[in-house]
Amino acid sequence: MPHALVIYNPVSGSKKWKDVPLMIRQTLKKHNFDHTWFETQPVKRQDFSTLKSRKFDSIIVVGGDGTVAEVASWMVQSKAKTPLVILAQGSANVLAHSLGIPFLNLKKALEEGLTQPGKPLDAMIVNRKHVALIAVGRGYDTFLMKNTLRAEKRKWGALAYLWTFLKTFLFYRSQPYKLTIDGERLYTVAKQILVLNVTPAPEMLISGKDGLLNIVTVSRFHRIKTWKGKQISIKTKKELTFDCDGEVFKSKTVNIEVLPAAIHVVHPDSFLRK
Repeated sequence: MPHALVIYNPVSGSKKWKDVPLMIRQTLKKHNFDHTWFETQPVKRQDFSTLKSRKFDSIIVVGGDGTVAEVASWMVQSKAKTPLVILAQGSANVLAHSLGIPFLNLKKALEEGLTQPGKPLDAMIVNRKHVALIAVGRGYDTFLMKNTLRAEKRKWGALAYLWTFLKTFLFYRSQPYKLTIDGERLYTVAKQILVLNVTPAPEMLISGKDGLLNIVTVSRFHRIKTWKGKQISIKTKKELTFDCDGEVFKSKTVNIEVLPAAIHVVHPDSFLRK
């Protein structure tokens, strides 16, 4: 009998999904899966050490982008190629949007996750210790996250971020950065620097499996410039915040390196551009 690991965040998302644990157990039983249930705790880092001795045929993560990033970090560090099934239950669900994973119908997402193979997805290693699948940002995005209240996110979802953006973006001050892309140094004054692995915006033509990262800067005059690279460094004169898939940290320097095909995620074939 195949064995699935379910990593469940009980505080992620809205109360309307309170029947999710029962749905998961019933669907696993329907597909003849045994399972181990791991519920996350309100701590800075989850302790997955008790799971190392077991071999799983599928890993199912239930939560927002932050929960997925933490599970992905554990999998990358463990060099696990087990298919990752994402049941998006956060406020923004950027990764699910980007990969075409159903996030309004969690049962459909689980059914597809248990019956389809995982596909390779690049990851990013940040300052040699943080793993991100979506984006690493420096500038306005961390201000946006810190100033969007959790209560608003639970009530309004992604619209809560939009409301904060509309109130604050024009007034946010730019910062000087030294940006290095594959050894080439650039100096810029920007409101935002983003290093993207995937994005829900189809017009940006980001692959997520090409071994390259996409760098976007938004200048103080709202001009946008883009590059591609494998190794990126973002430096500031003083310690500033940066984010990895929604988790905020502090550092003067942010070093980002692509990890090609670091993880396998179940998602529709039509997504992740060739």
